[in-house]
Amino acid sequence: MALVPLTPITAVARYWAVMDIVPPPGEDQVPRLQAFRAEHPDIEIAGPAGSRTGMWSAYQGGTILVVKFGLCQLLDRLDELLASG
Repeated sequence: MALVPLTPITAVARYWAVMDIVPPPGEDQVPRLQAFRAEHPDIEIAGPAGSRTGMWSAYQGGTILVVKFGLCQLLDRLDELLASG
């Protein structure tokens, strides 16, 4: 398999894809996760540790609600789902 050099457009696209996963500096998601768990004890949030995918997931009653690469994105999506009812 040959390596394909990155073009400037490909490099930027990959950079932004990674930056979407990483929260902005100073935004610690652990307190937000703790607050969410306290407010919604019926929703189980599983971290990527030990998983083969490296993704965060949220379950309710054995049903998968959300799967995302970053904790920030997972919590954002859960907030959207809960707000919409």
